[in-house]
Amino acid sequence: MKFTTTTGELQRVLNKVSSVVPTKSTMPILENMLFDLLNNALTITATDLDISQTISLEVKGTEDGKIAIPSKRLLDTVRALPDTQVIFTIDTTTNKIKITTGNGEYNLTGENAKEFPSAPPFKSTEEITFESAVIKRIIQRTVFAVSTDELRPAMMGVLLQPKGNDLRAVSTDGHRLVKFTYKSEKPSGLKRDIIIPAKALNIVSKSIEGGEVKMSMNDTHVKFEFDKIMLVSRLIDETYPNYESVIPAENDKTMTVDREQMSSAVRRVALYASATTHQIKLGITKSALTVSAQDIDFGGEAKEKIECEYSSDDLDIGFNSGYLNDILSHLEAKQVTFKFSSPTRAGIVSPSGEKADEDVLMLVMPVRLNA
Repeated sequence: MKFTTTTGELQRVLNKVSSVVPTKSTMPILENMLFDLLNNALTITATDLDISQTISLEVKGTEDGKIAIPSKRLLDTVRALPDTQVIFTIDTTTNKIKITTGNGEYNLTGENAKEFPSAPPFKSTEEITFESAVIKRIIQRTVFAVSTDELRPAMMGVLLQPKGNDLRAVSTDGHRLVKFTYKSEKPSGLKRDIIIPAKALNIVSKSIEGGEVKMSMNDTHVKFEFDKIMLVSRLIDETYPNYESVIPAENDKTMTVDREQMSSAVRRVALYASATTHQIKLGITKSALTVSAQDIDFGGEAKEKIECEYSSDDLDIGFNSGYLNDILSHLEAKQVTFKFSSPTRAGIVSPSGEKADEDVLMLVMPVRLNA
């Protein structure tokens, strides 16, 4: 097996594929990437058994073959090299790999390609085609609020739900919730609810560079295809919690505020919050919003006052500063609207002035204020 390429092109592909490779695995073969050369087409595959990603790269091939190459050592080597031509000469009988550049030679040992797990057969039952900007927007608006609690596997992914012609994406970790609806004049193509793991969506979002993205589903897996990249992920086979039941309908205290001003104030004041609770207080009056924090253990405190529009009774409510700032940083509007009911009920956040093709609702749970 032999081929020639450039370190720059190879590094671009390896950076994307390596995001699937598990850092620790009970199956050492998974710490490798499968290289499959046919004529001048090199396909590189990585898998953690739940997610598989394959990327095609055009090279100058002289001898076809397959081999599994250690991911970390190869990527570290390619990153350390300047942008130059590189020749791979591989003996698939002994699995010995020689990497040659104009000034050096690097030798490492791979694994037999037959040991690398083969991808499961995939026959789609539903398909959706997105503009890349749309699917990136859906992912970036939702995936940050996904749970990392393995005891609640359904919440470790983003729920995609057909709503007439619209497509709804939902994520929650129990502390915050995002409901993002992409509006379309045509049916979405999705016929049922599916839950896609956050890891797969993060990889897709980072890999997309433009053009269209085709998403195909069957009973157990979802496949994304774009720009010579194919990613197949197992779906989360769980029932998503009834998220509608936690969205309060009676929040009638409305505050509108400049998003960037509030986000900046929260970040600064949070430096003086308790390292344990990360609690900040929002003091809302008809004239202003006061963001404050106090660290009783170390005697620190801070507060900032910013303008807001508010016409209801004065309200003091506490939030985890990290969760609140996550919500603010994942909205793009210049101004955001908060809806409250009481200090113990969830606050609803949405952009002031929605885009025509989307509807965004974010929810953040309050924390009990220190006495």
